[in-house]
Amino acid sequence: MKKILTVLMAAILVMALAACAAQPAAEEPAQIANPWSTVADAAEAKEKTGLTMSALPEGAADASYSVLEEDKIAQVIFTWNGDEYTFRMAPGTQENLAGMYVEFDTTEEMSWEDYPYTISYTEGKEGMSEWHDTLADATYTVTMSGGATKEKLAEVSEALIPAG
Repeated sequence: MKKILTVLMAAILVMALAACAAQPAAEEPAQIANPWSTVADAAEAKEKTGLTMSALPEGAADASYSVLEEDKIAQVIFTWNGDEYTFRMAPGTQENLAGMYVEFDTTEEMSWEDYPYTISYTEGKEGMSEWHDTLADATYTVTMSGGATKEKLAEVSEALIPAG
């Protein structure tokens, strides 16, 4: 009886070890897919969104265009005068097109020619400018993730407003 019990215990132990070894390897955690699709240039952004994104400020470099095709949003990330900017445009009136969830220290209403725009920033940190073009019925934003000043935001906005 002891031999049967010993063999039975050994068999159970072997099956338990085999079951542990047969466990599937841990899966990699699921990641959220990037909803932005890279496009070659402003012309391809227009094909996919219907939005005309004209010239960037003179001297802009390292432009990288992308779209949220489903939402008809176009963006270009570029460097200008040593700072990196993200310029977005979308049809209609958009709330928080910039996607910045930051409490800024300063918000100011500005205007250039016939275009009113609003800048919000924390000196030397994040900043954004936004405006709505009623003729094109489109919303525009330009953001900085660092180094923001009133002067930089006004200058880039006024360079981009005619482009929108």
